[in-house]
Amino acid sequence: MSAIYRHSSAPRSAYSDPAYSLSALLIPLLALALLLIQGCTASLGVANAPVSATPSVPDPPPATAPLTIQPSSATVQAWQSIQFSLSGASAGVTCVWSSSSSSILPLVADEEFQGQQTGNATVSVVCGSQTAQATVVVAPQVPSGPITITSGGTYSGIWSSDDPSTPAVTVTTDDPVTIQDSVITSRGDIITANGVKTGANLTVENVTATALDPGVSGLQRGRFLSGGNFSSLIVKNCTMTGVSFGVYPMASTVSAMKILNNLAINLEDRASDGQGGLLPQEPSYGHFIILNGIIAPAGAEIAWNQVVQAMGQSSTTDVINIYRSQGASGYPIWVHDNYIQGSSSPAEPTFYGVGIIADGSPTEPVTAFARFEDNQIVHTAGSGVSIDNGHDITAIGNRVVSCGQDASGNWYAANFANAASIWDGYGTGPTLFYNNSVSGTAGGLVRPNSESGPMIADFWADATSMTYPGNSVSENDFTDPCLSGGTLDLAAESAEAAYWTQKVSAANQVIGDQHLSAQ
Repeated sequence: MSAIYRHSSAPRSAYSDPAYSLSALLIPLLALALLLIQGCTASLGVANAPVSATPSVPDPPPATAPLTIQPSSATVQAWQSIQFSLSGASAGVTCVWSSSSSSILPLVADEEFQGQQTGNATVSVVCGSQTAQATVVVAPQVPSGPITITSGGTYSGIWSSDDPSTPAVTVTTDDPVTIQDSVITSRGDIITANGVKTGANLTVENVTATALDPGVSGLQRGRFLSGGNFSSLIVKNCTMTGVSFGVYPMASTVSAMKILNNLAINLEDRASDGQGGLLPQEPSYGHFIILNGIIAPAGAEIAWNQVVQAMGQSSTTDVINIYRSQGASGYPIWVHDNYIQGSSSPAEPTFYGVGIIADGSPTEPVTAFARFEDNQIVHTAGSGVSIDNGHDITAIGNRVVSCGQDASGNWYAANFANAASIWDGYGTGPTLFYNNSVSGTAGGLVRPNSESGPMIADFWADATSMTYPGNSVSENDFTDPCLSGGTLDLAAESAEAAYWTQKVSAANQVIGDQHLSAQ
């Protein structure tokens, strides 16, 4: 038996048992041999056997929600906005939103995008190392029917009226109303507005409007904007095509009136034949702008508008008519830096239209305190600028370049047209027609003489009218670019149009509806 498993009250000597003595000698010898063997294997390049141990496993990271955009997919109509929301973003991390196509779906505010033309786009957001995406389809706009606005606010949409007796948009409230970023078509009027008590307070901005054939014989196309009892009226950066009238406010005392940066194309005041064609008659003489009975104690501004018409394909009379309307001393109705081209009417054997006119009546109220400045009238069948009524009216620095013939050599100029004129057209006399002046007019107008040859018709003043107090003519500078050496040069009109384009660019002005510019 082995002594190492025996127990006694007193220990024995390690060598007292022969069996234990032998094992005590062998164990150290075996240990020494093992050490020698390990040393030899180490010297021979053999790796030591690994020591088995329990591996250390780190704690798992806390679970985080993925970054997501809601909704993950959407369909919007052109010019409709969509607001996204975000979940799963780490606290304190700045998130950056973007669109794969800024022409289809630009970012307009944080987390908000707006469809601007049809197509597909991807919305992306980056929050530190996290990213997420959503898909958006921008579909064509679907018109809705006419709308009546009876409370204040901002309105955008696409509206249409198929009934010539129903405007596409009707405003009947004194609350401030803004109509913007909209597309409107109508067989009747586009927008009508009438104040209830204190007066309509209306802003129309970035609207594209098209007047449709009413489809009823004897009716003319609708007006872009008309109405009465305004307290404030702002119309800017709108595009209107085929309307009989552009802006036609009536019988109002306004605290503010501005008609700026609008584009009018081919005004049409002839009556429909009910079959998609036109009759040779004008139920009402159309105008781009007519202020009828407007009182503006703080003044008014009509500026940077562009009216372009194709002769024979459009019809209007006076383009800008200030009719029985008044600014105030030091605060005129300021008509400046407008461009008018192609004014005529096939319905009139003799065209009486004027580019810009102070018009009125033989009795009070007459037009007063108006200033026509730095406007351009090109290729017109009628006169350029005329003061026919009122007092304290100034026409200064206007340019009229009209060559009188088309490219085929046909005369379009009326036989009494003049670049500028001043006369008491309603016979009001010196008590109502005074303090009027024409100065600094440039360019020149050509019309046919009695033998159908070209003649210069730059300025005309009624002799009697010029004897009234304060009426004057001075420092006009007609260079007559259309008639060089007795020969008509139609390129003068093209040069004047190019000058307008340069002028707009130099002044950093933009003309017409801008909300459709991406398309």
